[in-house]
Amino acid sequence: MRIFSGIFLAAAMSVTGAYAADVVEPVASMDLPYSWTGFYVGANAGGAFGDVDGNFIGIPGNADISNFTGGVLVGANYQYGQWVFGIEGDINYLGFEEEFSPGLGFGLSAEASLDAFGTIRGRVGYAFDRWLPYVTAGVAMGEVEIDEHVFGENESKFQTGYAVGGGLEYAFNSNWTARAEYLYVDLGKEDFGFDGAGADPYDVETNFSVVRAAIAYKF
Repeated sequence: MRIFSGIFLAAAMSVTGAYAADVVEPVASMDLPYSWTGFYVGANAGGAFGDVDGNFIGIPGNADISNFTGGVLVGANYQYGQWVFGIEGDINYLGFEEEFSPGLGFGLSAEASLDAFGTIRGRVGYAFDRWLPYVTAGVAMGEVEIDEHVFGENESKFQTGYAVGGGLEYAFNSNWTARAEYLYVDLGKEDFGFDGAGADPYDVETNFSVVRAAIAYKF
């Protein structure tokens, strides 16, 4: 009798162990939800499209921005439930340099340039595991330079304004992410003091759109 009881107990334990293994194994193999929390650094590249608008004693002029842009970025995210809150800063090359049109004899005679721009922005997104659609807004800045040809003067001003936009980011793994992003950048309106012969200064307004892709490494 004891022999049969031992055999029955051993068989029951074997079946129970096999069932437990079948239950535990799928649970262990399941992927944990992705976490967007952490610091990151990265790089971006894309295009900038917009205008530098000028006005001198009632004579309008326009310099079109249509340039490659690329730069570096650093930021941090904190995830609460599916909501993701973050802050990000970037600095970007632009290399814009263009004559106002119409030019000498028909309007303004000057050249506008903007070598680089930067932003410091907040981000708010709603995560679908590894996908993160988000909106972003913050401060934009850049040094606009006007080279005036009539009086042979040159002046540059560090301008601040705002940047707003949004994007979609995807996490390939626990460290690497990629995104597509749109930003509208407005550096505001400034008076440049070219007042030769008592004339009024140049009124210069700078705004442009940025469409770019970025890749980042999350720590």
